[in-house]
Amino acid sequence: MIEQSMKRIWPGVLTAVVAGAILWLTLAPQPLPEADIPVFEGADKVVHGLMFGGLVFAMVFDREVWLMRHRLSPDSRKERYFIALFFLLAVLAGGGIELLQGAMGAGRSCDGADFLADAAGAFLSALVSPRIVRCLAVRQ
Repeated sequence: MIEQSMKRIWPGVLTAVVAGAILWLTLAPQPLPEADIPVFEGADKVVHGLMFGGLVFAMVFDREVWLMRHRLSPDSRKERYFIALFFLLAVLAGGGIELLQGAMGAGRSCDGADFLADAAGAFLSALVSPRIVRCLAVRQ
């Protein structure tokens, strides 16, 4: 059933939505209204990891959708290259965003710890996303 739903989605849509959300949340001066929600120390780093892990997941998902639409089966050797490419793109995006935050002067700062959290989230997602997406697509 999920496989049929995946075939109706245009490849790239999920990646575009996730990338747009990341850009809004990381570059807007105040992307969310002030809320007095108690959070633990380092919650910001967890959010960074989730955002960039989500970006890698979206790219893996969209690639699977593209393969399904073209009735192609994934080549395991090429698949590793794509996963590495998606990881690299997410890390470069995280670094670029941190540099933009520092250059914009909009109340955001360039933070190396945020960049490390971005990279860690992307790495963990690169490890687990292919299996999750394969399960969603009912491919073995």
